[in-house]
Amino acid sequence: MRFADAMKPSGPSDGSRDVWSSAKVATTLHAIEQGYQVPSPFYEGKPEWRKGNIVFEYTDHEMEELRKCARDIVYFANKYCHVMTDEGYRQIVLRDYQEDTLRTYQHNRFTIFLSARQTGKTIVTGIFLTWFLLFHFDKNAMLMANKGDTSKEIMQKIKAIMEGLPFFMKPGVVKNDVYSMAFDNRCTITAGTTTKRSGIGFTIHLLFLDEFAHVPENIKNEFYENIFPTLSSSKISRIVITSTPNGHDLFHKLYQDAIAEPKRNTYVAIKVDWWQVPGRDDAWKRDQVANLGSEEAFNVQFGCSFQQSSRMLLGAAELERLVAQSREYVVREHEALDDLGVDHTAMRWDPDFDMDELKNGGEFVLTVDLAEGVGRDYSVINVFKMTAVGDEDMRKVTSPGSVKEFFGFRQVGVFRHNKYAVEEVAKVVYALMVKMIHPERVRLVLEANVYGNELVKDLMSIYPLDNHFDEGTVVKYKHRAEATHKRYGFKFGAETKKVYCEKTKRLISSGRMLLTDQKTAKEFQYFSRNANGTYSAQAGHDDLCMSAVLGSTFFDTIEYTDAVLETMERLSEETAAYIQGAVDGVDTVGGDSDPTGLGALFGGEGGHTGVDPDSFGLL
Repeated sequence: MRFADAMKPSGPSDGSRDVWSSAKVATTLHAIEQGYQVPSPFYEGKPEWRKGNIVFEYTDHEMEELRKCARDIVYFANKYCHVMTDEGYRQIVLRDYQEDTLRTYQHNRFTIFLSARQTGKTIVTGIFLTWFLLFHFDKNAMLMANKGDTSKEIMQKIKAIMEGLPFFMKPGVVKNDVYSMAFDNRCTITAGTTTKRSGIGFTIHLLFLDEFAHVPENIKNEFYENIFPTLSSSKISRIVITSTPNGHDLFHKLYQDAIAEPKRNTYVAIKVDWWQVPGRDDAWKRDQVANLGSEEAFNVQFGCSFQQSSRMLLGAAELERLVAQSREYVVREHEALDDLGVDHTAMRWDPDFDMDELKNGGEFVLTVDLAEGVGRDYSVINVFKMTAVGDEDMRKVTSPGSVKEFFGFRQVGVFRHNKYAVEEVAKVVYALMVKMIHPERVRLVLEANVYGNELVKDLMSIYPLDNHFDEGTVVKYKHRAEATHKRYGFKFGAETKKVYCEKTKRLISSGRMLLTDQKTAKEFQYFSRNANGTYSAQAGHDDLCMSAVLGSTFFDTIEYTDAVLETMERLSEETAAYIQGAVDGVDTVGGDSDPTGLGALFGGEGGHTGVDPDSFGLL
């Protein structure tokens, strides 16, 4: 558009009857900057705001961009949203978890978000509320926070994002106050402090509750009881609740009910931990703990722990590794499972696992953690395949004490159900051990309790006329340090549980326990040490975690040594030579008294390394 065209009067001086376009807006802005008095498309004469109810002519490209942004909030955020950073006002670059959060907000009616501090939660809130106001019609949003200053800060973020948008995408402003805004698409937003009566009498299409756990207890409970029935009765209303943790309050209950299995409410839960923020690792945590004065203070400020004194079993490195390598398991059809009379869809497999390997490819270990089967805790069967560690982890093994340090197992399948009695679980174990996996290449690890003993009995008697279960496949342990005989299953005590939880952490860290199931990874994000000093689920269940911990006991058994021998034979010559070369460079216990070399190969007489296994009733 020529500069002179912008100077031509085309209606009232306020520009309300002009037909505007991006080109004309740019020319008009230049004219205003030069001091000319011209019709303006700007709200209150401010170029960063578009006046409401003006006539605007969009280009084809602009219309397409509007459609893309309306369909995909992440596209909108990454291409058009600018925020203040340490380097100044910059276009945002979303982190992976921020993209996931925005998509969850976009596609779900009820969302609850548990976040550590300083994860960019406020930025995500501002982007979502901006997107909601831009790409809807006739909608009212209400933003409530624990403090008025917090609401004000979020409103400022929304306004900053809107100010940075290209003119064609800006909403037409009808009202712009500190705590409220209205636009010509008939969308509004009102912000404030959460009170018992907030929102009563208003039509609300989106209720956004920020830092809800930090609203005083006597206020948030009555507020939620008053407001939720109104919103839930609508078919289109949405609720988003976000907060850092603050003890066992209403937010804690709603969040825990959302992650429970089965779910106890309709909220979709999101969690972002401190270690998911780029640059935050264990070294960063150590610095923060030192600066704050204690682990407890760190958990208060940065943890996602509802129990402020608890400590996660896995550190940042282990959790990041676990999440990165996990995937959603899938149901695989197999005739051995189809005829059991149980829900075979509870048996799920790593999608990258070749099922033919069960019969033809290596050594397997089943760890079984049993429950009553009355709809509470889950019975879990974890299927692990023995394997050498990956190349990267193998290179990290320096000064190995034995070949065993190069081996571990990889999770390939999981059965998980909370309504089957032990006898029904036994059918699945039998099918796996006798019909699906070669019977000579599988070991069964149980916990020594009433359920474990019952399982062994069921396995030996469940098919009385044609039973091929070999009780020799059940791994035995000493149940007391002074015992002379071994019995079925490992017997956990308070101290041994702690020891093997810590061992599980080391195995995960070194790549010797490769957990690939998404649900297992999720459970470990809530698996922490409680006030009693023992590890348990901070929220939800820990059956998958404890099945993995049970698996760690296998590493201290003769059966593990045998499995390593068998697995070693299946390695490529190059890998076997690398491992042998690494071990040959170490002065081992074998020496001249071990002409076979197995003492050197497996860490001394009896094939045991590290702590004395008998001190914890292992062998």
